[in-house]
Amino acid sequence: MRAWLTALILMQLAAAGLTLLNGGLTLVAPLRWRKPVAVATGVFREARNGEAFLAEVRARFGFEARLLGGDEEARLVYDGVRAEAMEPASRLAVFDLGGGSLECVVGEHGRIELAESVPLGVLRLRTAAPDDVRARVHDVAGELLDAIRASEPDEIVLAAGTARALLKLSRRLGRRDAVLGCISRGSLRAMAELVRGCTPEELDELGITASRHDTIATGALVLSTVVERLGVPLVRVAAGALREGVVLHEAALRARKVA
Repeated sequence: MRAWLTALILMQLAAAGLTLLNGGLTLVAPLRWRKPVAVATGVFREARNGEAFLAEVRARFGFEARLLGGDEEARLVYDGVRAEAMEPASRLAVFDLGGGSLECVVGEHGRIELAESVPLGVLRLRTAAPDDVRARVHDVAGELLDAIRASEPDEIVLAAGTARALLKLSRRLGRRDAVLGCISRGSLRAMAELVRGCTPEELDELGITASRHDTIATGALVLSTVVERLGVPLVRVAAGALREGVVLHEAALRARKVA
């Protein structure tokens, strides 16, 4: 989306979003679900017409579409990742890379100690040169990453679609660490170099889906630079994040209502 350039969600993109929502609702209608839950994140926080788009969603489809604040988004991401951790009580540092921002969260025993949203999303940076992307990570998030490193987390976890796409690529390349759902610092660096400058056909051969062709190189650079700054040899890639956190939150709310 071009909201970071125009501060607006363009009309044709808004229309496409409404069409997509309608198709999804039609698809799940036979399941007789209760009212869906919709949440909006980064681009809607920054776009001047973000709330207007959500109001249109509410009016047209009759369910709540909620704009998440940065801190709430970070909390939900953390909860979604923590739910699949081998030791949920351990100290986790979670990095969720989206289109507009990188969510950085540190928590222990389910308690958030640090939550920051930094403007390092793949759509925001996709036109920047590789050296500029790396420099932007250090300039914008360097002090934050140093503080997270100093807090000595037990596990560092990458979340969301770019990280999962890179894990899939790592497995395709036969990297041994990928078998355990992890990516090494060296593998991240190598994949960032591999996808840099690839044609769409070459990305297809690597198993990168078409929807990520224009962002995978930027995302790999951002995540590689983050992990290098953290100085860790290995990171885990989460299967879930924000969506799973929202599900857990809604389930807890409904459980309390029933009780």
